[in-house]
Amino acid sequence: MTSSRWQHSFRRLIWLARVVGLLLLATVAVVLDMTATERHRAEVRQQWQERLDGLSLRLQSLILQNIQTVWGVAANVAVDPDIDDPRFQELASVVFRLAPELKNIGLAPDFVIRHIYPVEGNRTALGLNIAEQSLSSQDIALLKSSRNVVFTGPIQLVQGGTGLAGRIPIHRHDTDAFWGVVSVILDLEKLYTSAGLTTLPESTRLALSRVPIPGQDDATFFRSGLGRLQHPVVSTLSFPGLQWTLFAEPVSGWPSHPESPWLFRGALALAFLLATLGLFWLTHLMLREQAMQRRFAGLFELSPTGIGLYDSHTLRRLAANPAHLASFGEASRSLVYFNHPRDGYGGPAGEPIDLRTRLRASGTLSGVEGYYRCQDGQLRPFLLKGLEMADLDQGSVIWLITEDMTEYKRLDEMKNQFISTVSHELRTPLTSISAALGLMVNDKAGPLPDKARELANLAHRNSQQLTFLINDLLDIEKLAAGKMTFQCRPWRLTTLLAEARDNMSVFAHEYRVQLALGDVPEVLVLVDRQRFGQALANLLSNAIKFSRQDGTVYLHAEHHPPRVRVYVRDHGEGIPDAFRERIFEKFSQSDASDRRRKGGTGLGLAITREIIGRMGGSVEFESVEGQGALFWLEIPTVETVAEGNRAPRRAPT
Repeated sequence: MTSSRWQHSFRRLIWLARVVGLLLLATVAVVLDMTATERHRAEVRQQWQERLDGLSLRLQSLILQNIQTVWGVAANVAVDPDIDDPRFQELASVVFRLAPELKNIGLAPDFVIRHIYPVEGNRTALGLNIAEQSLSSQDIALLKSSRNVVFTGPIQLVQGGTGLAGRIPIHRHDTDAFWGVVSVILDLEKLYTSAGLTTLPESTRLALSRVPIPGQDDATFFRSGLGRLQHPVVSTLSFPGLQWTLFAEPVSGWPSHPESPWLFRGALALAFLLATLGLFWLTHLMLREQAMQRRFAGLFELSPTGIGLYDSHTLRRLAANPAHLASFGEASRSLVYFNHPRDGYGGPAGEPIDLRTRLRASGTLSGVEGYYRCQDGQLRPFLLKGLEMADLDQGSVIWLITEDMTEYKRLDEMKNQFISTVSHELRTPLTSISAALGLMVNDKAGPLPDKARELANLAHRNSQQLTFLINDLLDIEKLAAGKMTFQCRPWRLTTLLAEARDNMSVFAHEYRVQLALGDVPEVLVLVDRQRFGQALANLLSNAIKFSRQDGTVYLHAEHHPPRVRVYVRDHGEGIPDAFRERIFEKFSQSDASDRRRKGGTGLGLAITREIIGRMGGSVEFESVEGQGALFWLEIPTVETVAEGNRAPRRAPT
């Protein structure tokens, strides 16, 4: 499959993943909404169920309370079966005052009503045989065999209206024989009102039925609210001989949305939006990663620099670009090959190096140079750089970059030869010119007119500057080639620093800067006097040039056995942050423009570091931009001369 086809297929796969992800997110959102709706609906139904159970319990309690008050009448009749009407009327009137929901009370020996209270409005019920009118054979058998109340209703009353009938059985006290019943008729309208069924909100749909199935109009005897019942909550009232079912539901129906739908669905929509954005962001990153990998693969293959990928555990090569293979071929199949660099003549270049150990110590590898035999049999210089990275599939891997330095070294050699040739060719005539101009300035060739003297002074200063430049170029070339000789001997540090101050005093005076020599410990240092003075002069000249007029440059030293540190401090402009990393490089200038105010070759600090390094020391600095700079030379001491003791006889002064 070509690269373009693979890319097209990958993009189609990403879009398919996005569509599937959106469908899954939408499904999850719908399921969460449905679940929240069902939970809210269940909570609302539970609340309605609790309220309906409360109504049912209240209605049942009212019925039983009213019946309970009539038991006293039944007890009196059981003791006095031949009770007369006045006595019955007296007892019934007391009961009526205690039970406001009663419609009437009838006394029915052998199920035939002989007495009734109140008589007014109920005369048509006298002489009524309730066994034939409203009791079933099971009810009659239950009344005769037990002492429980048997309920019937709602029933149509012969005197008009409807009511709930409760029949209390009476057994003679003396013989325990069945005598008859007390027929109690409860006023349904009053019961509904007292129980709270008639004062429900208009939003409530309620029904009371003889059967436990909602929606059967012929069995429903009480209804509240508009519409037919759909999915009501149910509560049952059970009495001996009677079972009623109470149904209730909201007129508007059960909730079809979660609680606080705007808040919940808004949060759900926000979560869906964030998840969608996250999905598209992740897939976008995958597309970018795929594109980057494709570009990296092209860069990897086409790079003129050799790149090899190695397993960090086995050190075996996993992949390599054509440039790497063209240089080393199968010789580089293991990273161990690069642990043995050669010198320019094919011999070992010192002790072997362990690239993996170096990588694990610092995480990166840079600046390793050496000659390696290439596939064509030639020795070539290479610069090695490396990086160890964690890989999810293969543990950790090592990236090794091998840069062929042949052309760089050739160009560098040409440059050094050019600089050396030009410097040597210029040095002799320039020395003569500078000497001749010096004689003219000092009137050794006769007095000069003022205008001519001014021009001669300018030419003399510029020739000296060129001489300094050529000397610096020759010094840096000698240092790079290892041709500069050092004659190190013990010298008293106080003598060296005083000499450096005196040598630079005229230069400081020209810049209107004071040069102060502070405390110097009485120690001996093993240095080349001329080269040490040259390094110190470079630091002092820089400090003087970059100090403000009428400022002070301080020179002092501190002894930190077994080394001594020589400090040069100024309070000038300081070193810019962007220049810190390049300050010791050749030809480096903080202001490299052709309009810079301070002169110089940019070689002084590079020469200083090389010179001090050859004498076993080091050069460092600290600086805060705008507050000056502090440079120091750190060199080893030979011995310490205690204050007041004699100086070593062989130490030059």
